[in-house]
Amino acid sequence: MPPSIESLDEAAFEALLGPIWNFLGRTDDPVPSDVIFVFGSRDLGVPRRAAELYAAGWSSRVLVSGRLGPMTASVFEKPEALVFKDEMTIHGVPAAVITTEVDAGNTLENVRFGMSALRAAGEAPRSALLVAKTFVMRRCLATFARQHPGVTARGCPPAGSLTTQRDRPRAAFAARLVGELRRLDQYGATGDIESQQTPRAVREAACQVEALLSAV
Repeated sequence: MPPSIESLDEAAFEALLGPIWNFLGRTDDPVPSDVIFVFGSRDLGVPRRAAELYAAGWSSRVLVSGRLGPMTASVFEKPEALVFKDEMTIHGVPAAVITTEVDAGNTLENVRFGMSALRAAGEAPRSALLVAKTFVMRRCLATFARQHPGVTARGCPPAGSLTTQRDRPRAAFAARLVGELRRLDQYGATGDIESQQTPRAVREAACQVEALLSAV
């Protein structure tokens, strides 16, 4: 019987997905910026990371964007942006410095609606620290690069390994990472994001993952 994702030990699982994870999770060192731009999700590690950046003095303003969506309707009782705001205030971010946007349902809308909310609040950021789940970080940056090329954006996802940040069963998580590569290709082709060049080693890793998933 051929091996499957579930038959791998943890080290082999991480080694298999590592090239994809490292490519998707582009991470930059923070620098002083006009705003900490937070993408909603169900991962409370995201607002906690934003609170760390605020506490470290990298920015004095925070924007958080996200509605109550399909992935969070069974987890939260209000829009992701408001849940994240609550979490950030618990961790020391003053509510007065947080702008919320509660209508965005995807990354493109997060960027478009979030920037509109900042403008409505009298802010015109030229630099931003982006905070999102690690495996969507490259797409968040690519979306900013396409939609707001005048804003210098840096990726600052939560710290942690692939293993510690896995948010769903193995097969589903592996499929989600491969699916994220497809999103980069698709949205780059439509012009929603800046086109990304996926390294050959990452493509090959994705093919290996798909072969193992087919054996499940």
